[in-house]
Amino acid sequence: MATRRIIVNPRYCDRCGRCLEACRINALRIGRAYIMVDWSRCDGCMACVRACERGAITSSANAAAAAARSRPPRPGSESARPGRVAQAKRSRSAGVVPRERPSVTVGHFAWTPLEAAAMLSVTFAAFMAKELVLSGSTVQALPAEGLVAVRALVLAAYYAVQMAVLRWLVRRRGGEFADALGLRTSGGGWRGVLASAGSVVAGLVVTRLVATVYGLATREFGITPDTTAVTRVFGTTPGGLALAALMVVLVGPYVEECVFRGALLRGLEARIGAWPAIIVQALLFAVFHRSWWLLFPMSALGIVLGWLARERGSLWPAIALHAAYNAITVAAVVLVALE
Repeated sequence: MATRRIIVNPRYCDRCGRCLEACRINALRIGRAYIMVDWSRCDGCMACVRACERGAITSSANAAAAAARSRPPRPGSESARPGRVAQAKRSRSAGVVPRERPSVTVGHFAWTPLEAAAMLSVTFAAFMAKELVLSGSTVQALPAEGLVAVRALVLAAYYAVQMAVLRWLVRRRGGEFADALGLRTSGGGWRGVLASAGSVVAGLVVTRLVATVYGLATREFGITPDTTAVTRVFGTTPGGLALAALMVVLVGPYVEECVFRGALLRGLEARIGAWPAIIVQALLFAVFHRSWWLLFPMSALGIVLGWLARERGSLWPAIALHAAYNAITVAAVVLVALE
């Protein structure tokens, strides 16, 4: 295993192959848009770092900067461009590591803004297709029991399409799904688990408090939310309510967190920075709920979820908070429906 961390940035790579030749244990793979390190083989010799003149493979010990200072830049390389040579030399002499081009690495996988935009486009297209099918006259003419079943199947297909595209985006660059989306524990043992649990509870209290205060304030102006959405989609039978719990409390939060706080947040962060990315993805998350009344509370929830995913270094706390938030909403709707 590598004793020093190797950092890869595919955007610098010109696929010259020098790192492949330098790696004596064949721990590297390079594709059109990725650099993959086999961490089970890598012994941290830094031969690939020293061979890379573009800065596509670097180390936290600044081995790449030392290697760049020891040899002249190749013609046509990034460091040989006149407008950037002086700035790069000044930065290196001052001990400043050059700023990397946009990409955010989760585990060993770097999400790009283009991949984030592609995933958002797929989610939007799947959402529109779902709405088109459910609003069709054939579906609307079905009896109540059949309508609930069709709605559940269409919703399941909507989620399945998003997960399939996410897996394809990760695997096309040789990544691992759980690693790329932060679906692994952030470490820290019991202390880390307790810290994550505390963050989830605090986030749930804050978001539910915001939703409650917002609901009370809007009622003063005669604006009330539609509380029949869940029962209208899934019905009030025991089977329909169980299906609502499955889709809204378990499946929905998992898929939405993978899309919005997994791929979208990381890709946006690579382009515009952490907090702007958290805010933008939260607004997009709120817009996808298709309700003017929900725009503010869902934006607040999206901000907290984005902060939690980034702060804890894992998507599971955000999934837990999202599921708990939805569970409270579903429970309240069911209680009202059964009165």
